Amino acid sequence: MSNADDSLKLILENILREYPSASMELPPSKIAENEVVEVTSKSSVLLLERLKSRALAKSESGRWVETEFEEAVYMTWRKPLDLLDLLLDISLEVLGEFASEGENKKSKREYLQPVLIRLQTNACLVFTEIVRLLKSGFPDGTVSLWKSLHEMVCIAYFVSKHGDDMAKRYLDYEVVENYYQAQAIQDHQKVMGCESLSEKDFRAFKQLFDKMKKLHGSDFVKKSNYPYGWVPSNILKARSLRELEKSVGLDMLRPYYDVASYNVLGGPQGLMFKLGLLRSGRKSLAPVLGPSNYGLADPGRSAAISLGQITSCLLMVKPTLKNLVVVEAMRNLVDEICNAFGEIEEEFFKG
Repeated sequence: MSNADDSLKLILENILREYPSASMELPPSKIAENEVVEVTSKSSVLLLERLKSRALAKSESGRWVETEFEEAVYMTWRKPLDLLDLLLDISLEVLGEFASEGENKKSKREYLQPVLIRLQTNACLVFTEIVRLLKSGFPDGTVSLWKSLHEMVCIAYFVSKHGDDMAKRYLDYEVVENYYQAQAIQDHQKVMGCESLSEKDFRAFKQLFDKMKKLHGSDFVKKSNYPYGWVPSNILKARSLRELEKSVGLDMLRPYYDVASYNVLGGPQGLMFKLGLLRSGRKSLAPVLGPSNYGLADPGRSAAISLGQITSCLLMVKPTLKNLVVVEAMRNLVDEICNAFGEIEEEFFKG
């Protein structure tokens, strides 16, 4: 039992010292008895007050420990982490140039360029969150974010491949997403005990939904095609991320996407597989309940590759000599990041 559990146990024992049988399991018939309900209610208030006091006392020392650990992570992985920051800086500068260009003059790519700019904006935000988690020693938390980054890359490639009309369909599909979200809220808000969506608001979503159905056809709004109904059936028969990956040549990353799903789904792999664990064969050498200084290589490499891909995709909307030079420089930078992560990871297994 951990120190935290011991402290919790001692607090409870002090609060419930008048009830020597407090640790005994109650039969279902006694759980709702008045005395049990009254004791539970009063004792829970006392317990929470004392736990809050304990938490305040521990917070200052806890922050110091976190800072010290993050410094250790940075010292271990300094080179690739610094290069990730450089990659983000370049991507943000590219984004800024395209965004300002869009404000100053209307692009010939009326829908494509705005879609790619928005995807790039989201990608930079997600990448920033990934880097923050890596610097704090949470490699397993980063892979679920990388899944989102990979999906954005696939969509950016696909929309770029098929041009402005596809970009418009993608933007228009927001109406379909809004409608199905509103429908789900309406179906469950009574059970949830809330009224977050009025009938008037729902009718407004439905009107826009019907408008898109009339504009793009019933296949566009069909629920069985959600959330990829914006992809025409004559281009992809099976509308899914997996098929999207294949169509743009990114399906080689599917195994890594599946591995990234372990920690966000409820399967047994999520219980056994942790990037932050040093492993010997199938057995972990030690359990980990917090940050780790190991396991940053795979999520770091994956994030670098994906941000490089989506930034290059935006640059290639306008393939000037200047933009081609930036694309090549980013490719070299991503290679350097991947090599740096690999070299440090190998050090963990030497000796």
